Amino acid sequence: MNVTLVARLARHEALSFLRTPVAAFFTVAMPLLMTVIVGAAVGNETVAPGSGVHVMQFVVPVMTVFGIAQGCFGALAIHLADLRDRGWLKRVRGTPVPAWALMTGLAGASLVIALATVVVMLGAGLIFYDVQPVWRTMPALLLTLLLGALCFTAIGFAVVALVRNAAAVQLIGTGLLLALAFISDIILVGARMPAWLETVGRLFPLRHFADAVRDDFNPFLPGAGLHGDHLAVLAAWGLGAGAVAVWRFRWERPQARGRAGAARTAPAPGAARTVSGHLPRPGGRPAAWRLITGQAAHATLRLRRDLSTAFFTVLLPVLLLVLISVVFGDVQVEGVRLPLFMLAAMITYTVGVSGYVNLTEAVTGDRERGVLKRLAGTPLPDWAYYAGWIACALWVTLATAVVLALVAAAGYGVRIGPGAVPAILATVLLGVACFAALGTLVAALVSRAAAANAITLGTFLPMAFVSDVFVVGGPLPDVLERAGDVLPLKHVSHALLAALDPAGHPWPWADLAVVAAWTLGGVLAVAVVNGRKMRGGASS
Repeated sequence: MNVTLVARLARHEALSFLRTPVAAFFTVAMPLLMTVIVGAAVGNETVAPGSGVHVMQFVVPVMTVFGIAQGCFGALAIHLADLRDRGWLKRVRGTPVPAWALMTGLAGASLVIALATVVVMLGAGLIFYDVQPVWRTMPALLLTLLLGALCFTAIGFAVVALVRNAAAVQLIGTGLLLALAFISDIILVGARMPAWLETVGRLFPLRHFADAVRDDFNPFLPGAGLHGDHLAVLAAWGLGAGAVAVWRFRWERPQARGRAGAARTAPAPGAARTVSGHLPRPGGRPAAWRLITGQAAHATLRLRRDLSTAFFTVLLPVLLLVLISVVFGDVQVEGVRLPLFMLAAMITYTVGVSGYVNLTEAVTGDRERGVLKRLAGTPLPDWAYYAGWIACALWVTLATAVVLALVAAAGYGVRIGPGAVPAILATVLLGVACFAALGTLVAALVSRAAAANAITLGTFLPMAFVSDVFVVGGPLPDVLERAGDVLPLKHVSHALLAALDPAGHPWPWADLAVVAAWTLGGVLAVAVVNGRKMRGGASS
């Protein structure tokens, strides 16, 4: 084996990972951020008087496991599928680099990322949360971490071998892992799951990985910390996934079924169409509403084709509503039943994702691919392009809100009176406008799509944790409560909750006023930034 070649390939892939802000954020920074927020909510008191063992002794290890799984499975699978779709793997096959060396280098990079995650997470635990290493279990812990990293690396290769395109791989690598984290005692630490969810969670390796690592940090357990049952599950999944990867892996993206390269239907002769897809009026440009609906239809089509975005925008809030309601039952949160609270929270989540995260990603991606530059040479005005994306965000949010309301009503007895509908519509409309303005501002300030994604996700997810959207188990410290009071997401959530509360509340004018102020500020900031760009272009 050429160790030098493998080391160089692993180094190259590790550097490529560090230069991708989204991958680095989700793998290392996101688990650390979740640890900080959970620690702020649940506190770090001692679990028993005089023991010196704190609550975070059992939280930091499972968050470390989540980071390792995300890096070795999620990030690796997404990166490898992207390399295959862009033809990079096929080109490398035409070079003297052996296939085994390339794959070993990728796996080595995953292990380096896993090591970095362990160092960052456990270092933060030791310094800030008084996490105590259990030295007698250290050899078993190192073996468990290595076997877990290898297991999820093999699963990442297997997913790419079985799944045809990068979008579907991204959906599995992020959506499935996040869903498993909820039922594997990682995000909902210590929650009592229904028996059937416990059974489902134990079928997958993430639960066993988390349990084994957490037990190795438990100073109250005797022995050397070698958990043969958990390690056997990890080994079985790793060997099975490795066999699948060897059997099914392809170096180029498989062709879709059906006729490859079939020509699209051409428009009828003489039927000149505008870029919006509608026949022009006799006087020239189509009406404004036709331009907006055409662009909204195009944006919706792109959303349908992007499985990962569709999952996080539409399906994930429904799954969270069901899962949190099943796990915690009919408890009271903010003075209302939990399913009603989750309905307001998940509509708020969809408002932010549709108007802020998705819009920013679309605009920056179009700019990076040269789409906006080409559109500038067409009759389509800029405002129609942005209005189409905003209209898409609005109707997707409303459609998701309807689905969420139906699930909450059918499954948990939530009732929404007709009098609540106007306040809900007004809040959703203003919320989407607010976050669309903020997303447009980020797109105006940041040129690269990867950096824009890192900014939007890196700001939206913490905002959700301090804005009564993601409840992590306890009251937040005053500084985080005050931060949430300033941000618009919390006021969208409170306005929706006031509208949905069957006890009846007056119109949430104060919350809507804060959201309107953020909307106006975002619009003015976009105008200032674009004005400076135009003056800079004119002067040059």
